[in-house]
Amino acid sequence: MADSDDDSVASFKTAEEISPSREKTIFPLMSHELSSLERKLNRIVYIQQADAAYHKALNDMRDQLSISVIAEPSLYGRHRPVAVLVVATANQTYVFDIQALGAFFPELKKLLEAKYPRKVVHYSHRISDQLFYKHQIKLTGFSDTFVALCVARQDKSACSLPEAISSVLNIPLRELLCDEVTGVSESRQLFTARPLSGDQFRFLGRMAILQHQMHDRLTFGHICAGMQRMSATFSQSFCRFRNGYDVAPYMGPKSRFGFQYIDTYYKSAVGSLPVDYEIDHAEK
Repeated sequence: MADSDDDSVASFKTAEEISPSREKTIFPLMSHELSSLERKLNRIVYIQQADAAYHKALNDMRDQLSISVIAEPSLYGRHRPVAVLVVATANQTYVFDIQALGAFFPELKKLLEAKYPRKVVHYSHRISDQLFYKHQIKLTGFSDTFVALCVARQDKSACSLPEAISSVLNIPLRELLCDEVTGVSESRQLFTARPLSGDQFRFLGRMAILQHQMHDRLTFGHICAGMQRMSATFSQSFCRFRNGYDVAPYMGPKSRFGFQYIDTYYKSAVGSLPVDYEIDHAEK
């Protein structure tokens, strides 16, 4: 996996230069949304133990129709545990320090496995694989912003969450990232070093909040069963591998494995999405 680690560093350092040109679907943030974002970033709740703040966060999450969820690091799927789980609701943004908590406690696990609230995620195939094989959590009730982006653009090019947000919301990529994410320290990049810096908190909060806004812009009024089925199929791309050694070669940062399950022309091909048999026998 050494080569993949090197590639992940380069992908952030040169994202603006190496990102392929795409047909853009741009929905810039309004001024009041930018002001709201800044206010929310100044009151992120950091949770390191199952205290009153932890239970208040869970209650807030339960009250939502949808929440934005980010797991870091999720790039490597089952090959690394979740260090931090970030959740943005309409009211607040929470950074759960899973590394400090020691595990996903039953209440939080139950929320992630419940149909509601709906979880907005990016690259669900990596997050689902990580949660299932590292933490025995089956992510349920989610919508994938990468799938939404592919459908909106009829393009299945790899696109990280920061790249997608930058393109869709028309925000320069350099304004989204932070030194720790683009730097050379692996422990900082993977959010395993403690304490987390203020810039890391703001990066995590910014990604979670803007992920939800991007999702709403791409899919509001257009979400249909076809795209939801594609998200579910796409999320299982890696999970079907039982052996970690078998899946490792397909998890590079720019890997297109699993993209074959995304039908960018699904509106004219309803009912033609792959079924379980086809998934099990798809080419690796």
